[in-house]
Amino acid sequence: MKMRHLFLPAVLVLLLLTACSEEAKETSRPSDQSAPKVTGTADQTTSGGGDEGGTDEFGGIVETRPPEPTAAPDFIAREVSGFVESSGLRGASFLGLSAENWINMAISILIIALAYITGALLTRGLIRWVVKRSSPEFGEVVRESIGPRLRWLIVIPAFYFATIRLDFLSVGVKRLLGDIYFSLALLIATLILWSLLELAYGYYHQKFTAEGRGEQLDPVLLLGLRIAQIFVIALGVSILFSHFGINFSALITALGIGGLALSLAAQDTLADAISGFIILADQPYRIGDRIEIQGEGTWGDVVEIGIRTTRIRTRDNRMVIVPNSIISKNQVVNYTFPDPRYRIQTHISIGYGSNIELVRQLIIETVSQVEGVLPDQPVDSLYIEMGASAMIFRVRWWLESYEDTRRMFDRVNTALQGAFDANGIDMPYPIHTTQLQVDDETAANLSQAFQQEPAAG
Repeated sequence: MKMRHLFLPAVLVLLLLTACSEEAKETSRPSDQSAPKVTGTADQTTSGGGDEGGTDEFGGIVETRPPEPTAAPDFIAREVSGFVESSGLRGASFLGLSAENWINMAISILIIALAYITGALLTRGLIRWVVKRSSPEFGEVVRESIGPRLRWLIVIPAFYFATIRLDFLSVGVKRLLGDIYFSLALLIATLILWSLLELAYGYYHQKFTAEGRGEQLDPVLLLGLRIAQIFVIALGVSILFSHFGINFSALITALGIGGLALSLAAQDTLADAISGFIILADQPYRIGDRIEIQGEGTWGDVVEIGIRTTRIRTRDNRMVIVPNSIISKNQVVNYTFPDPRYRIQTHISIGYGSNIELVRQLIIETVSQVEGVLPDQPVDSLYIEMGASAMIFRVRWWLESYEDTRRMFDRVNTALQGAFDANGIDMPYPIHTTQLQVDDETAANLSQAFQQEPAAG
């Protein structure tokens, strides 16, 4: 047991109490001449300029704290008083403190030491239980991050009890030490909750990573961690303000008036942040996905998903930074998730008079043999339109990823052109015939002009 960790706090408390003993002695000495006489009714008597539990001039934000109740002598204090009386030490004193006070102070330090030992034993038992339930590695993490804090969380209430039972201390000293103990205990409890949240995040992150879902669920876990941490901080601040008589609700209302103007000025940023939280929770796309924001005409690979913006790298290696609020207002096409396979199509014109079934079969066989076309997916050749000068076929096939779209168009079109040329399939292009109608006199003049043109040449 490392009792040296307890020695310094105990000595500090001892010195503090000893220094306060003279003040406590003066304030506790009866003096009829200096005692103020209170006259009038109870309604005329005030404390600190206002009723207990009332509010001050700050619009109800800071409330007057009620006086600290006087602690009645406990069983141990009564036994000590009887022992001092029977042993004849009633008049003995040292460093301004009576023998009874010194004995009570020693008992208070003993209470703190016992609380420290109890806290250490409980912490060890908790760690052993965690090791049995999980693993030694996780138990070591719990011991290092939570163990010392949990031990002192048990010791601090013992400090408070050991201090409040000393009746020679003034009310002001007890209130000051009580506020210090409360603040320390609240800080330690907040740190313990903070560490538990981080341990939970690390545990589930490792679990989902082992299952192959770490990259997918990590943004959701991180979002949950940040929300929980903000809640813990808000809860701790609320409890601390309430302890010191500050109306947290009234303070939030007062701050909200100024925050309203700030929120109006930064409404675009807030909209981006809210949309970022929704994107992280809903996950319409992930890092590495190829997406298209149809309303903006932006498409590429997702590089980073932030709280305010999403970064997309286009095919020409340009980084496009899109605010999340714009993404949430538009339709997003994800070409990668949940299945990266993609079907593309093209249209081909075949001359009239060609054998339709022969053309259809030739298209299917040719496209199926092109590198990159998925062999386990069908190739479609559909006669969809009778054009003005040709039959229109729609050709559809599947490929592994949307990234190969342009290269696949090149391969398929090249293969089809070669197959049609080898099999004598006509692929006509549009032909336009222009007819000019003139009267007889104009026709005779044009004929005469054409006949005279060679002679003129």
